[in-house]
Amino acid sequence: MIKIKIAGLTVGIDNKYGYIEKLAADYLTEGEPNFTVTATEEQIREEAGVLDVKFSDGYLESIVVYRNIAEILPSYDAFVFHGAVLNYGGEAYAFTAKSGVGKTTHTRLWLKEFGDGVHYLNGDKPIIRFIDGVPYACGTPWRGKEGYGVNEIAPLRAIAFLERGATNSAAPIPSESIVTRLLTQMYMPRTNRLGAILTMRLADRITKAVRLVGLKCNMDPSAAHVSLAAMSGKTENGEEND
Repeated sequence: MIKIKIAGLTVGIDNKYGYIEKLAADYLTEGEPNFTVTATEEQIREEAGVLDVKFSDGYLESIVVYRNIAEILPSYDAFVFHGAVLNYGGEAYAFTAKSGVGKTTHTRLWLKEFGDGVHYLNGDKPIIRFIDGVPYACGTPWRGKEGYGVNEIAPLRAIAFLERGATNSAAPIPSESIVTRLLTQMYMPRTNRLGAILTMRLADRITKAVRLVGLKCNMDPSAAHVSLAAMSGKTENGEEND
């Protein structure tokens, strides 16, 4: 068994292969786990049947383990979010979009435009957790095929829902669709009915705690500046813009 520290929680993983230990090298810890997960052989074989490409048993185990962690997280005011998170000035900015829209392209524009002031917190599947009533974006070993991310936690400032656009623009998300759009990007527990209920409550809490922005962006560098202004609520010199 190994133990990792993610989102302020110590998680025990009863792993069979060495893949997860290497994947989570920056997150290994000691101490009593808040909870422990494992991936059964049946779950690993089921995962192999779902994927079109053949992967190692260790990789498949890592997918199942993270899903099993996600099943439990809502009991700790947390959930797995599908999106990329950047740390800009000590605050977390999350970006989510349908596959192929250009989430990675857009976040790379931030790195190009804002230099040392910004870096990836997680490139694909961060955890968002409420700690003392404040939502935080939390790095995890599961950070996408590019491997973008670090082991850190930052207060979540905003979430952007990206779409392609001929010009760069930002607009509020209609209130009647906010929770629904959030839930499509949050892991919804499948085997834990209470967890599913708690996840829906967490989605509602997020709508009240962070800025939620609809962005239409092209690949011009100015897209990064438009999205920063919309997500932070400030101009780049720190003045309030709304």
